[in-house]
Amino acid sequence: MSELKTEEEQIEAFKQWWKKYGTILLIAVVVVVGGYFGWQAWQRSQATHISEASALYQNLLQASGDLSDKDNQKTVAYISNQLKKDYSDTGYAMLGQLIAARLEVHNKDYDKAISDLEAAAKATDDASFKAIAYVRIARVLAQKADYSKALATLDKVTEPQFVAQREETAGDIYLLQGKRDEARAAYEKASKALGNKVQHPLLDIKLRDLVKG
Repeated sequence: MSELKTEEEQIEAFKQWWKKYGTILLIAVVVVVGGYFGWQAWQRSQATHISEASALYQNLLQASGDLSDKDNQKTVAYISNQLKKDYSDTGYAMLGQLIAARLEVHNKDYDKAISDLEAAAKATDDASFKAIAYVRIARVLAQKADYSKALATLDKVTEPQFVAQREETAGDIYLLQGKRDEARAAYEKASKALGNKVQHPLLDIKLRDLVKG
């Protein structure tokens, strides 16, 4: 078009170009603009979705503060199930399952607690969430006196930031079995993982008690 010499020729050329490509251009503009506003709407919807899940989780936390209260137990069961059902695409769903498992342990329904924790670990790709779930599964198994399986479950915890928690839990399990040397070794590993910059009074007490014994 830039090679045409007269304004009339330029106008006529543009008309011909528009006749050929105008509809396609308009469709492209509509798609782009529609896509932009569709993306904005989706983002707003996601923000609302996450905000709703967060509000439910806050209510769940409040109710879980006193699990001896029957109404709180009902609230925990209801909200954790709602998070699992309607907000499974958020981290709040797994956090809800962790609290639901606490309720089940409180009611000595250990098998259900283990089942929920295993489902939570399986449902997430987050290594930290998995580690938290595995440590809690190990603790519940220990309450069932299934010590071998509890220790095997702890072997799944490989995240560096959870080494101390893993080893302290292992020490507790060994102590329940009467294996004091193994318990002390595990507690020492936990203490080393925490380092000197972190206060760990309860762990220190456990170690001192074993030394005294």
